[in-house]
Amino acid sequence: MIARQKCRAYSLRKLRPEKWMTKSGLALCALLPAANVHAEENVQLKEITVKGEALDAGQGAFTVNVIERDEIHDQHLEQPLRLIEQVPGVDLGAYRQGGVADVFTIRGFTGGGHGSDAGVSLDGITLNQGESHSDGYADTNLIIPLELERMNIYKGPVSALYGNFARGGVLEFHTRKRGDYQNFNISLGSFNTFDAQAAAGGEFGNLATNVAVQSYDTEGWRDNSRYTKANMSGRFGYSLSDKAEIALSLRSHAGQWEAPGYIPESQFLDDDRRRKQSDNSENDGGNKRFFAQRVDLNYLINDQTKLLLFAYSTQNDFTRFAKFGYTDDAQQTERNYLRNVLATGASLNGVNQLAGKPLNWVAGGEGYHEKTDWKRWNSTDRVRTAQTEDRLFSITTLSAYAQADWAFSSAFRPVLGLRYDRFSGGYDNSDPGAATGHQDMNEYSHISPKLGLRSSIMDGIELRASASNGFALPDGEAKYNDSLNVDTVNYWQYEVGMTITAHSDFFIDAAYFILDSSDEIMEVPAGSDNFKNIGETRRSGLEAELRYFTPIPDLELSLITSMFDSEVLNNPENTAIEGNKISGLPETISTATLQYKPDTGWGGKISLRSIGESYLNDTNTETYKGYNVVNAGLFYNARFDRGRTLRWYLDVNNATNEEYAEAVWYSASADETNYAPAPPISVTTGIAFNY
Repeated sequence: MIARQKCRAYSLRKLRPEKWMTKSGLALCALLPAANVHAEENVQLKEITVKGEALDAGQGAFTVNVIERDEIHDQHLEQPLRLIEQVPGVDLGAYRQGGVADVFTIRGFTGGGHGSDAGVSLDGITLNQGESHSDGYADTNLIIPLELERMNIYKGPVSALYGNFARGGVLEFHTRKRGDYQNFNISLGSFNTFDAQAAAGGEFGNLATNVAVQSYDTEGWRDNSRYTKANMSGRFGYSLSDKAEIALSLRSHAGQWEAPGYIPESQFLDDDRRRKQSDNSENDGGNKRFFAQRVDLNYLINDQTKLLLFAYSTQNDFTRFAKFGYTDDAQQTERNYLRNVLATGASLNGVNQLAGKPLNWVAGGEGYHEKTDWKRWNSTDRVRTAQTEDRLFSITTLSAYAQADWAFSSAFRPVLGLRYDRFSGGYDNSDPGAATGHQDMNEYSHISPKLGLRSSIMDGIELRASASNGFALPDGEAKYNDSLNVDTVNYWQYEVGMTITAHSDFFIDAAYFILDSSDEIMEVPAGSDNFKNIGETRRSGLEAELRYFTPIPDLELSLITSMFDSEVLNNPENTAIEGNKISGLPETISTATLQYKPDTGWGGKISLRSIGESYLNDTNTETYKGYNVVNAGLFYNARFDRGRTLRWYLDVNNATNEEYAEAVWYSASADETNYAPAPPISVTTGIAFNY
């Protein structure tokens, strides 16, 4: 019996509903006492198609949120990044600029998605861009929600499977690889919004197919905010024998948009002007094309060991027209990034015995080469005037990793991981009017240890503790500056947590973490070209989740909440900010939800999401008060023969018509607070059909 099947059997037998498997602060498998995991003498490896899946049952020493297929489908999303709001401590900052990637907060870092603070992976394909719109930029608009099997959210640099950009955590998306199904979801919404998604899977002899498509179009709620995108994906797996499978995965994305840009505070506070562009806007927008191809060869060496070989390539063509600033001398620019990636690797996944106790493990290595042709022009209303930048970047990464989970006993289940990354590359500068030439990338390497322990002190109470290390490379072109004689930035996370499932009506999970940075790269004094590893910060927080399964069948009350603290510990470049809070980090993030979810008939939910105050600048003189937003939904579930289901749904977002923005920041040079305003009350209705 595979590990996930054991988990589900346990939940049905001992826990009231198994629903919280999809939402809990840990994968349910990780909560089971070790005795349940190694009760069988002959432990067999479950089906594995992506590196590291042998460890799914052993992530309990670290906080790993898991959202599974049914819960993903019930959200009726056009873009899966909004799923992160279902777990504690993670918040989405929606820029609402068409196909521009949004930003998110995780473990006290505020630059995930649009920056370098978090990793993002889709079926083992890294979506982070080493050089492009910004270091670590990761666009999830190319993922079709209906194709997803699950989403794992790693908190902090805990996984040995990921290196660069993983210091705040990793969003790991997995699509469906097997199954016989047909899913459709079609919706209409406010602002002339249309979304159609379809996914299908089937097995034809030795051939297993999984395909999905999406078509999305909206006029947007603000002026000049039309966005259209189309996605297609397919996986075709062929069983060469009962031990070997080869699979080809293909993906394409096309997006085109108009962007309303950002507005100053005076305009944000004006009801008549909030939906308009800024006074000197210039028809911002953009377009993107993305393609990916991946080949996997999986070979079952024996019942305990599986070999995975993979190779993939991606091609990305991204153009953005953007104007920042509200003064007459502000300049619109056209930015174009042609990006190509080649990657290959291998891993061994195993379940063996050590001292007579099961050991889940993975070990592997991979090579990754990324080339980005970077060009910029000044422009006026999308018409080029003069080229300002012409650059070519290349980055090569070689990595090796290993991680193991040993189920010695229910009271002692250690996890040990180790990762090594080495970086090299080059930079060609052909900027007009500038000194041109080639510069090799400084060589960087880092070893990242991970250590964790989980212990079941009694039936229904599980403890965990861990220490894990991560790193960051210097930003942007600094990586290619041979006078920059500095090491990588160092991050250490320390975490303790507890999960309580002792009572069938309650699920409680809480974690406290401290995440310290050291060796941050600073130029002291400014303008001196004298760089040192001297900056230090501390992020800490409490993340908690409570679910109460009421006496009324199918009625659930949940609360996910987080409290954060942060401090600049050392900044010789600007000692005045030492002791200040890190800008952009909300003090609290909470969501309370009441949901009635029967298998058939009428159901609904209402939720209140509250985002606390945050500082907007390093001196802590500018703040954003945060916001409270209410979302609600009504649905009807119908079931037919042969497992077919039909759901009609009506979702109301921002039901109280709150005037708020999810993305707010302060520009010191312009002495201006900038807003990306969120929509007023909006309604979406749709039909989801599964068979």
